[in-house]
Amino acid sequence: MRGKGSTFRHGGRRLCRRFAAALSMPVLALWLLVGCGRDDPLNEPAERYGMVEVDPARAVRLSVAEVTAGELVVLELQEPESDSPVWESWIVDQSGRIRTVRLGATRGEVLGGGAGPDLTETERQQLVRRLEETRILPDEAAREAADTGELVTAIRLDERNGDPVWNVHVLGVADETAVVHTVDARTGAVLARRSA
Repeated sequence: MRGKGSTFRHGGRRLCRRFAAALSMPVLALWLLVGCGRDDPLNEPAERYGMVEVDPARAVRLSVAEVTAGELVVLELQEPESDSPVWESWIVDQSGRIRTVRLGATRGEVLGGGAGPDLTETERQQLVRRLEETRILPDEAAREAADTGELVTAIRLDERNGDPVWNVHVLGVADETAVVHTVDARTGAVLARRSA
C-alpha cells in the first residue's frame, strides 16, 4: 500500500501542476490581449500633444508683447494634435478693440495677427470694466486650475454673477475629458469645476 500511496501523491502533484498550468495559459493569454489592445492612459496626452512646447504662461507673455499696452482676454490652443499646433489669443488694445495674435505652440514664433471680432460699444465697455476689475493674470489663473502634468487648452475672461472670472479649460493626464475651472479673477480662488 505504501508504494501506491507514494505514487498517488507524486502523480497527484503532477496532476495539480498540469491543472494549474492549463488554467494559467488562458488567463495569461487574456491578460496579454487586454494589455496589448489598449493605450497607456498615463502617457497618451503627452504623446498626443507632444508638439506643444510653449506653455500658457509663455504664450500669454509673447502674445501680449505684440500689442502695445495690451491685455489678454482669450488664449486658445488650436490644432493641438497636429505637427504644428497654434496658440491663438485675443488681446484688448488701449482703445478697447480686440487684436488677434497667432503663435506657434512649438517654438513660440509669431505666425500672424490682425483685427479681432468687432464689439458693440456696450460689449466694449463691459469688457474694459471686466479687465479693470481683474487682479489675477491669466497665467496665474491657469496655474491655480491645472495640476502638474495637465494641459491647459484655453483661458477666457468671462463673467459670473456680475464678477470677472477666468474660465480655464484643462485636459487631464490620465483622462481625455476636458474640465473647465472657473477661477475668480480678483482672488484666484477656484469657484467651480465642470466637464467641458
